[in-house]
Amino acid sequence: MAKATIKDVALVAEVSVKTVSRVLNDEPNVRPVLQEKVHAAVKALDFKRNPLARGLRGQQSFIITLLYSNPNPGYILELQNGALSQCIEQGYNLQIHPCDHNSPDLIKSVESITQYSTQDGFILTHPLCDNKELIALLDEKNIPFARISPFVREHDSPYVMSNDEEASFEMTKYLISLGHTKIGFIKGHPDFGATHKRYKGYQRALENMGLTLDEDYVKQGMFTFETGESCARQLLNQESRPTAIFASNDYMAAAILKVAAQMKINIPADLSVVGYDDAPVSQQIWPSITTVKQPINQMANTVVKKLIKRIKKQPFEEFDTVFDCELIIRNSTSPCS
Repeated sequence: MAKATIKDVALVAEVSVKTVSRVLNDEPNVRPVLQEKVHAAVKALDFKRNPLARGLRGQQSFIITLLYSNPNPGYILELQNGALSQCIEQGYNLQIHPCDHNSPDLIKSVESITQYSTQDGFILTHPLCDNKELIALLDEKNIPFARISPFVREHDSPYVMSNDEEASFEMTKYLISLGHTKIGFIKGHPDFGATHKRYKGYQRALENMGLTLDEDYVKQGMFTFETGESCARQLLNQESRPTAIFASNDYMAAAILKVAAQMKINIPADLSVVGYDDAPVSQQIWPSITTVKQPINQMANTVVKKLIKRIKKQPFEEFDTVFDCELIIRNSTSPCS
């Protein structure tokens, strides 16, 4: 069956092609009765708009570009799914561009994207969303953008974020409630704002519960399995080792389970382990990992809504949205023996 065209919609709705175009592009001053007829025809014919064709006529591409630099594949997949569903709902296409935030050619590569492809706006994930040069480039080119989980929030671009510090605070308190007082912590990549928020939540919980932070129990990871493994060995080879370890993401937490198994340390009887993100690996490994779940899909969905409002110069209900996280208690934690 041939795809329906805009002319087919006009014929079924008994209006002109121009009226159909005005309705589909949300132009003002179209009578409600005509809008209803057009939308009914669109639904009946299962008409799909061509974003590129619309762009040629209206100086819009109806394309949103998502830039990311993140080693966590589970996080990226959730992000893409959430952003894509909202783009489809609003008639936009989504482009995905992975970037290396450490590359000296980062700005040049993004500038190339703006020159050789067309987009109405960008979504910047962390840590790209805190890159001053990148933000300056998009401002200079007058390209709208929205950010996910920025650490620096002074810019006037809309953003969404999760309450990392509070979630980390609650997870650390949970470990303390199990009787753990010797709690190790593996930090994430220092370029990510979430790293500092999660560590701050851990610090605050120890202080709040009257415990002293032991610097020997804090190790610098990079959000990767390999660095989690290295940090776990450092922590577990100490003479007075922790009875619980909080890893800043689930991949590093999974690495702790590997090292513990090699060292014949029973989890959770001898060592409790918690992670962050509720990545697929947290349920694919045994024991399954107690973790923090971020509403990543919902965050991405919301940031697309905000960006499209910015593109259309529409007012915001909320300039910024902060999402709560959820503690997911599984099998890697137990009372301190």
